[in-house]
Amino acid sequence: MTSSPRSDTETHLRRSLSALSLHLRQAPEAMRPDVPRFVSYDQLRRTDGTVVGRKKVILMSGGCSVPTCTMCPFTNENNYGLHRAPGALLAQVDAVLARTTGEPDYSMLALYNDGSFFAPREIPVDVRLAIAERVAAAGVTHLVVESLPQFVTGKALGPFVQRLGPVALEIGVGLQSSDDLVRETLVNTRITRPVFERALAAMREHGVVPKIYLMIKPPFLTDGEAITDVVQSVAYVRALGVDGVTLCPTRVSRNTVAWQLYENGQYQPPNLWTVVEAVRRAHEAAAVRVACINLRGSDFESVFPDSCPDCADGIVDALLRYSETGDPADLPTSCGCRPALAAVPLDHGVIVERGLRALAAAGTQVPA
Repeated sequence: MTSSPRSDTETHLRRSLSALSLHLRQAPEAMRPDVPRFVSYDQLRRTDGTVVGRKKVILMSGGCSVPTCTMCPFTNENNYGLHRAPGALLAQVDAVLARTTGEPDYSMLALYNDGSFFAPREIPVDVRLAIAERVAAAGVTHLVVESLPQFVTGKALGPFVQRLGPVALEIGVGLQSSDDLVRETLVNTRITRPVFERALAAMREHGVVPKIYLMIKPPFLTDGEAITDVVQSVAYVRALGVDGVTLCPTRVSRNTVAWQLYENGQYQPPNLWTVVEAVRRAHEAAAVRVACINLRGSDFESVFPDSCPDCADGIVDALLRYSETGDPADLPTSCGCRPALAAVPLDHGVIVERGLRALAAAGTQVPA
């Protein structure tokens, strides 16, 4: 399946968003220390229903080499734009793998670099293979990394999987949406469906498990359109043979297009009840979990999905339980603040015009 041809107005919106997104990125004033910027431990429900202990680590890196997404906050937190020694990543991995007294037990290591693990500009091939060897010797059973799909090729996977030996590999891919307009323009990520499907094929060939991320309410969508987008995207991914997905409610962080829109009254993160409704509907098609860090705000400053003070914490707690159990009975049911929610079709023409009006109303200066 090929991407739909873009209209002139969509092309204009996409180019405007690409230029603005890159323009808003800011490098830190000084190099941040070469230590992981985030470490946590939790229990993770896998798509087969088993629960495993997970150590999640976000390495201090040079950031994404393709930082065009309208909502991505990670360049605010790493050494984006600054030259750094590739070996610093390997030293961080060595420190992460050194088991310490009192450390929670885990068999799964999620190792993220705020970008694409398989992009040579971000992690050189020799460093990547050295990481695989160290992980293989560390006693974990599963390794999870992330990458844009254009970097997930048989040539990249073969040697890495071989060095991992018995350690199972899972690769997270932020597809964000199956809808071409939403994914390529509103989110503004450099992913096409053919590239995504080729990456899935390469993963299957090498015994790698795909971990697919979908957004809930990217910029320019209404909450009703967001529900439709999630349901359609889950169905698309499921049809490709992927058993489970992770839903990521959009948050708003500085130095992003989403922040500019929010500051000017042109965007609001999804209502927490929208998240619940999207999860309920997606649950019918595939195993679903929610990236609840996007709701707690525990890693950095952002504006997060919300509801009223009476139910917000309860909803987040319920979504955390659901993400562990997979039981929809754990989801909340009602509150006086719950808005009427109905799935709304994705009318591309309407959405594009809304996007252009939002940029104009926000007074956003798009670089030439």
